Amino acid sequence: MSSISIETNNEKQLTVDEYVRYLKIRDQILHILDNENITETLRDAEESINGLSIDMIIKYSVNKKKS
Repeated sequence: MSSISIETNNEKQLTVDEYVRYLKIRDQILHILDNENITETLRDAEESINGLSIDMIIKYSVNKKKS
């Protein structure tokens, strides 16, 4: 069965303002995935080939340079 998972690394490096913007961006991306029926599309693709499994990982990573 297909799955969509989200991974986040180092979000603690963000300031409060940046974190609020990050949450908005993350919500917008999830909204797009829901509206475009990505999960349903993945399931349909899996059903087309016996044994096929599709996993989508959305990875957010913050790598700020320290001043």
